[in-house]
Amino acid sequence: MKILVEISVGELFDKITILNIKTQKIQDSEKLTNIKNELNFLNNQASNINVKDQESLNQNINKLQSINEELWDIENYKRECEANKDFGEKFIELSRDVHFKNDIRAQIKKEINLLTDSIIVEEKEYSKY
Repeated sequence: MKILVEISVGELFDKITILNIKTQKIQDSEKLTNIKNELNFLNNQASNINVKDQESLNQNINKLQSINEELWDIENYKRECEANKDFGEKFIELSRDVHFKNDIRAQIKKEINLLTDSIIVEEKEYSKY
């Protein structure tokens, strides 16, 4: 079964960057087959996106890739803390980092949406810190 759902352009590239990370980090061949299948489908969709400033789009995609790699590592470190039942300063610092990194991630996705004139523009709002 296949479903088609409208999403923002920023969300599309966010998903693609996460799938790129998964292809590098996940070893299980069955999972990799599914990941690569999804990645190929989404890359085909992304190839249809026309934008006047391709360089800015590429820069934002690279920023999104970097922030998602950082988040991947942070979440793995948090899981190590969880496995060790260590909820001290390091765990708190990592948890706070997730909030800060996700704020940056949301801003990059919004920049991509505005740059590409995405019909859907995802909005985020959290309590100020």
